[in-house]
Amino acid sequence: MIKIAIPTSKGGLEDKVHESLVRAETFTLVEVKDGKIERIEVVENPHKNEPYGAGSKVAIFLVNNGVNILLTPMDCPKGKAILEAGGVKIIKVKQGKSVKEVIEAFQSSSSGYSLQ
Repeated sequence: MIKIAIPTSKGGLEDKVHESLVRAETFTLVEVKDGKIERIEVVENPHKNEPYGAGSKVAIFLVNNGVNILLTPMDCPKGKAILEAGGVKIIKVKQGKSVKEVIEAFQSSSSGYSLQ
């Protein structure tokens, strides 16, 4: 089973990918097993209003939530090392696409990197 995180505004499969990783209102967490969505969870981003260090805090939050893959439109320079050390693969996607679209694109791509 893999756990995928996508930054969102309200959360869920129909929500759009948020333009910002650290300022997203929520994260939609999608657990996939054998190519099928097993579970969807929407969690509030507890660090969205942090004035400093939000990138690192969000990275730790995602690692602590057991995320394996992060689908995001932007880099997180301060959180990247934390995410990578925590075993999270970062894959860039276009903002504005629905969560469902980026999950389907991820599942259909052989490498998992051709989502833009």
